[in-house]
Amino acid sequence: MNDKRQSLVLLAIFSFGFLAMGIGTITPAIATIGGAFPSISFSTLLLVSTIPALVSIPVSILGGSVAGKSVKYRTLALFATLVFSIAGAIPYYLQDFNQILLARGLFGLGLGLIMPLNSALIFNLVPEDKQAGVMGINSVVMNIGGIVLQLLGGVLASIGWNYSFLAHALGIITFIIVLVFLPEPQKQEMSAGTDGKAREKLKMPGSVFGWSLLFGIVTILDYPSLTNMSSVLLTIKANAAVAGVVLMFMTVGGMAAGAIFGKVFQKFGRQTLSIGLVFFIVSQVIFSFSQSVTLFIIGEACLGVGLTLSMSSIYMLAGASVHPSQTPMAMSIIVSGMNLGGFLSGYFYAAIMEPLHITTLRFQYYFGTGGYLAILVFFLILFAVKKPVPLESGRQTPAQ
Repeated sequence: MNDKRQSLVLLAIFSFGFLAMGIGTITPAIATIGGAFPSISFSTLLLVSTIPALVSIPVSILGGSVAGKSVKYRTLALFATLVFSIAGAIPYYLQDFNQILLARGLFGLGLGLIMPLNSALIFNLVPEDKQAGVMGINSVVMNIGGIVLQLLGGVLASIGWNYSFLAHALGIITFIIVLVFLPEPQKQEMSAGTDGKAREKLKMPGSVFGWSLLFGIVTILDYPSLTNMSSVLLTIKANAAVAGVVLMFMTVGGMAAGAIFGKVFQKFGRQTLSIGLVFFIVSQVIFSFSQSVTLFIIGEACLGVGLTLSMSSIYMLAGASVHPSQTPMAMSIIVSGMNLGGFLSGYFYAAIMEPLHITTLRFQYYFGTGGYLAILVFFLILFAVKKPVPLESGRQTPAQ
């Protein structure tokens, strides 16, 4: 593949990844939507945001099981982008809240396919020596997409509650780019003459489920740094506008880490995950004790760096442990862990804090500090003891 063609393929992959953070598009409009439906309770109102995440869990697993096998990658990518755009924008025309929730469920159908397919396309269309760099840049694009869609949703919400949903129609541009420039990855088959024992090796490695579990735990621990930040900042007399600025720096940190991820992973290999965990710990320590907005900004930037380094490392390590034909399913399993962790986070902390009558929200950061520290120690020991194993596909887990 020549350089010009490869650039167009990357454009298609990145434009697809641009939509991956689209679940937050209407977040700035939640209060405005609630004002349009005053009889709806707040917990029910939040279903507008949580239903897509719940639907995306089984959808991502189903999509990963058929991608590149019974259904072409291109077909799934085009379907996901079209559903994201149309189902995401449909609530603009709706006035019944139940119909809006149904549309949000359909939106989750498209969203659930995008993130795992985006990573799988990188592993199947990008040369191995460039995958880490492309994964890092893809993370930057995902963060930019999250910012653009969220800002657009907020601006449109100032016109009217239903206008915020129109921001999803931006996905039509991605649909056109994918339609024109995304090729179908070459089908990865077992080599001729392989027997049943060789095929047995293509069972999904247990490590993939381990990475999914890790992603779920990490998400449980980092969610309070997002969802409760505005409430914590109120304790130091910072208003909602300041909270928005503070939270923005998580994306800034994530973009900075994504820009250098390829070089960092090339130098440190799997220890890049440990570096990401160190940044997580620093962020939680800052959140636990800071009384300064400036320090909270630094903490959010560290959180963004930790999330990008850890997330991208998990994708790379999982992708290196499976046959190329298994990458869609592997990425789907991992993304499902993240979505489930986000859904369970609030219930997890409530189950701890309510029986113990803990009222300070900073407890979640104390707990996060201990949780990330325990995970870091575990992986430092694991990486010191367990050496990378060469794989049938010719790839191997990075040694460092």
